Amino acid sequence: MALQVACNTAVSGCVFMMRTEDEDKDRLLREARDHVREQHGKEFTLEEIEEQFVNEVTVEVEP
Repeated sequence: MALQVACNTAVSGCVFMMRTEDEDKDRLLREARDHVREQHGKEFTLEEIEEQFVNEVTVEVEP
């Protein structure tokens, strides 16, 4: 499993997406918060980012 955050491309035209391992969640949250602030002018706390935008995703590993 991995964590993923992405902008809603249908609404904003933005292509930001980031996926990382669970143990790097803090970095994922900070990067997403900074992206939303810098590119979209909106402020979110790290908790809001996690609750609203982060999803667990299955990652297929090739043998």
